[in-house]
Amino acid sequence: MFEQRRKKLGQLLKEKNIESAVIVPGSNMYYFTGLKLKQSERLTLAVITKDAEMLFISPQVELIKVKEVTEENVFWYTDEKGPGQALNQLKNVVGTLSKIGVEYDQMRVMELKATKTLTTSTEDISGVINTLRIYKDKQEIEQMQHAVKVLEESFEATLLYIKPGVTESEIAAQLEYEMRKRGSEGTPFGTIVASGYRGASPHARAGSKKIDSGELIVMDFGSIINGYIGDICRTVAVGEISTELKEIYETVKEAQQAAIDIIKPGVSAHEVDETARAIIRDKGYGEYFTHRTGHGLGLSPHEKPYMMQNSTLKLEPGMAFTVEPGIYVPKKGGVRIEDNIIITEEGYLNLMSLQKELITI
Repeated sequence: MFEQRRKKLGQLLKEKNIESAVIVPGSNMYYFTGLKLKQSERLTLAVITKDAEMLFISPQVELIKVKEVTEENVFWYTDEKGPGQALNQLKNVVGTLSKIGVEYDQMRVMELKATKTLTTSTEDISGVINTLRIYKDKQEIEQMQHAVKVLEESFEATLLYIKPGVTESEIAAQLEYEMRKRGSEGTPFGTIVASGYRGASPHARAGSKKIDSGELIVMDFGSIINGYIGDICRTVAVGEISTELKEIYETVKEAQQAAIDIIKPGVSAHEVDETARAIIRDKGYGEYFTHRTGHGLGLSPHEKPYMMQNSTLKLEPGMAFTVEPGIYVPKKGGVRIEDNIIITEEGYLNLMSLQKELITI
């Protein structure tokens, strides 16, 4: 799997007359090499040549992990000596490369400086990498399905703990515990539990506010299975809520389902966004829908494709993304409903199975 991905990358590098790509720790490094590492103060680089060969610069502390991926062409360094000698050893093997492809949207300054010791020229290949990663294969989709199963089971288990007087942070902690218990490797973003007026902020992280009766709670959280991410949002009511909040919920539910219903190959990302946005706008809440309708999913919590206004991107089989319109009314609250979608040859696969009728606790 990883070798095939490197071969595809190598072919694209040849087409652009780029000799090698330098990949930094994160989702792209895992995608092409199978090595799971986060960026740290220590320099780690993967060099992938146009012939799909793989070389590493690694700190000694990560050497065991790197050698699980490859025993060859690993140049390591100690904390005391730093990466300079390892970079020189790599350079002795590959020579001075005329052009290296780099991830401008991921690479830090120290990583770029190290890369420039190997080449006379760098070129951004973020778009090239996105071209490969935007299409999910069967194995990737299976991991995302597993991640969604963890999300749904954890959500249902956590509902039992929600009641007036409990804090948002306590609910978030329970969600994260339930996900860990079911095999999640962590959370891809800060868990959102936003109740009452705080729900009007789309990215409100769980805080110390206590849950009150008569409120809506926006719960947006993610799981990670073998590096792949599931991302869900559901909004629940605690006790009897106002007629206005019920109307807002029903509007979002209608908009979200309408956007999903039109999904198939050939439909544009703009059409998906506009379908949801038009319903919300027609109900008088247009100014309170303040973000795009969806974002891509995979090894990153946000990646291409994006369901947003004026996007001409046409949906194709293998693309994976969220559909999550919302309404956020200051001082009153918010509603967001989110599903994870895979484009198929005939239409789409919705990875979510949870009901969308308003749950009242």
